[in-house]
Amino acid sequence: MRLFLISLFVVCLVNTSYGVGECPPVITNGKLYGILPIVNQRVSYSDVADCGAVSQADLFRRVRLWAVQSCHAPGDTFLLSDKETGDLVGRVSQVITLPRSEQSAGGVYTFQYNFVIECTNRKYRAIITQLDVLENGGKATPIETYCQKNEADLRAIYAALDGQIRDRLASLQEGVKNYKPF
Repeated sequence: MRLFLISLFVVCLVNTSYGVGECPPVITNGKLYGILPIVNQRVSYSDVADCGAVSQADLFRRVRLWAVQSCHAPGDTFLLSDKETGDLVGRVSQVITLPRSEQSAGGVYTFQYNFVIECTNRKYRAIITQLDVLENGGKATPIETYCQKNEADLRAIYAALDGQIRDRLASLQEGVKNYKPF
C-alpha cells in the first residue's frame, strides 16, 4: 500500500497535467468568450478589400511590401510568396502585455497565427487562422483550448489580441488600398 501511494505521488509530480482538466471553450454569440470570432469551431478572421483599378502584379507588390514593413517580429516568416497566383502565406506573431494590477497577475503573452493573403481581380482577401498561444518553452496551445486561472485576465488578453489583429487588418487595408506611389 505504501509503495502504491509513493508511486502515485511520483506519477503526479512527473505528469504536470494531473488534475488539470480540459477547458471547454466558452462560445457566446459565435465568439470565443464573446470576443474572438469563431468559424467552424476555430478562431478565424477574414477581410476582403476592393482596391480599385490596380493590376494583379501591382496589388501583389503592395501586399508584399506591407508584409515586409509590418510583420517583422522574430519568428515571422512568409513561406509562400507567389506573384503568379497572388498568394502570400506566412506564420506571424503577436505579443500581448497585460499590466499587473491588484486584480491581475499581468504577464506577456505571445500568439502565433497563419496569415494568408490572396490577391486576384483587383481585390485581396486576408485570412487569419490557427491561433496558438506560445507557452513557456515554446509549446503551442490552440487558443480554443487555452486555459487561464483568472477568467477576467483571459477576457482582457483576448480583447487586446482582438484589437491588435483588427488593427493589423486595418493597416493592411490602409497600406494596400491607399498606397502612395513616389
